[in-house]
Amino acid sequence: MSPARRLHDLKQDEFDQLLGWLDPDREHAGQLYEKIRWRLIAILASRGCSQAEELADETIDRVSRRVADIRATYVGDPAVYFLGVMNNVHHEYLKRPPLPRLVERAEEADTKERVHLCLDSCLSKLAPHARQIIEQYYAEDKRSKINLRKRIAGMLGISRSNLRLRALRIRAKLQECIQQCMDMSEARL
Repeated sequence: MSPARRLHDLKQDEFDQLLGWLDPDREHAGQLYEKIRWRLIAILASRGCSQAEELADETIDRVSRRVADIRATYVGDPAVYFLGVMNNVHHEYLKRPPLPRLVERAEEADTKERVHLCLDSCLSKLAPHARQIIEQYYAEDKRSKINLRKRIAGMLGISRSNLRLRALRIRAKLQECIQQCMDMSEARL
């Protein structure tokens, strides 16, 4: 069952009990409710969750259904209970099968293809040493990228900052060339 469907099952009396559990003053309880909800959303979003609001609402829904059982025995800040339930909801979310990805529109795929063709064309127009530098400069990721760039700078006998400047200049030329190529290909369409 999706989180959205579960939210429709929340009964008014369960929600009222939740507010009563948060604080006897209904106004203050509403403020606490909003504060807890936004905190849940912020935590889920910081974990990279694309459905942070839905999962926060699912968490609140689950807590609301449990308030009658825990109200008499629970000691401490209710927000901590929400965080525990949120962790469970988030773990379940991580185990769900991923949603199907949207298929690229033909126009977007065509544009990407033209960009790649223009890149290949522009790379072939570079001087051999410039092409070698730029291809090596962007060849790796993370820590290996740093090590590779140190080796390239060492082979060329220049500092890493000098290498960075050369790569930026070559990249700027490439971007300009690609833009001109894209403009020309669009004019032909």
